[in-house]
Amino acid sequence: MTQERTQAIPISQEDILNLLQTRGFESGFQATPLRDFWGTLSSITGEMRSGQRGAFAVSLFNFNEGDVEVLASTEPYTSPVAQIEIPVSKNAKSKMGYWGESVDVVINPGVDKTIPHDSPQVKKHGYLIGKRLHVALTPGHMIGSKDDATGRWEDRPNDCWTLLEVQGGNTPVVVGPTTPTVSGVELALALLNGKTIQQWHQEVLSNQVVKNDTKLINQIISGEFIGGLEAAGKISKDDVGVYTVA
Repeated sequence: MTQERTQAIPISQEDILNLLQTRGFESGFQATPLRDFWGTLSSITGEMRSGQRGAFAVSLFNFNEGDVEVLASTEPYTSPVAQIEIPVSKNAKSKMGYWGESVDVVINPGVDKTIPHDSPQVKKHGYLIGKRLHVALTPGHMIGSKDDATGRWEDRPNDCWTLLEVQGGNTPVVVGPTTPTVSGVELALALLNGKTIQQWHQEVLSNQVVKNDTKLINQIISGEFIGGLEAAGKISKDDVGVYTVA
């Protein structure tokens, strides 16, 4: 399905930040050749656009001029600036849902997942502005779309922007009177819950906290980490390969 861009109305950074979230998503055409790059995020703006299904908001992540390090692109990329666009949505199975989830993993390590998005303990998109980010277009994210032939809605794999790293690594987040630290093992276990092994590998092997633990990375790649958890009865796997942490 293609989106028909007929008009664009600017949205201020303050307004677009109020629409974006990193957690609490509901269940339910790439504008750049860039696929993997580093850049310093200068601002987050937005536009209201009109398409086949009516008006919709798009968030625009703008990166500083002269500070874009291209790691992968579908064609030679010579522009000194970069911009990625992600339609605003509260649906977990959406481009914004997958982006927000990746942002939450990177900037809110150790913050209980049950804490709501609007809590002051949860860092939000504004935290990223002015920081150097590693972002990539990653495949295999399931998003509902309508089959033009059958008229039915079904989940299909899509490429979605994800945040891989904030330069300088993750920092502890203050929760109450103490500053908790999260080990790579704890984070790897938390990321496993509710995922297949393929989904987990995609997240856990790109997480900076886990990557800093060489021994853990080797155990994950060899299968020793999963095997040990299964032997200890700490995890279980259902018929479709989704793991549950006890």
